[in-house]
Amino acid sequence: METRYRIKFWTNQAGVKPVAKWMKLLNEQDREYLGDLLRELACDGPFYRPKVFKHLEKSLWEVRDLRSPGPGFRIYFGFDGKYICLVVAAGDKNSQKRDIDMAKSRLDGNKE
Repeated sequence: METRYRIKFWTNQAGVKPVAKWMKLLNEQDREYLGDLLRELACDGPFYRPKVFKHLEKSLWEVRDLRSPGPGFRIYFGFDGKYICLVVAAGDKNSQKRDIDMAKSRLDGNKE
């Protein structure tokens, strides 16, 4: 499977990748589902499935969990260069506002 984009997880100053750490806490089914969406993003880019890969504002995008019923997981990313998707935050529908604010902050200044 050839990829067009490289998926890179944002890393804080302590060397921790918060989104990767968050994904490890999910059950196997959810982790596999979200992993498949990230692989799809790497292969086809965010324009292939606009309901799943949604542009929010400026350089901020989200990967949306559209399973219903479901937790409504979201993974937030932006572009670091032309072909690198930088995954910066994640959560569910309940933490969406906080997660978006965190994603913006990380994209703008690469800070926590």
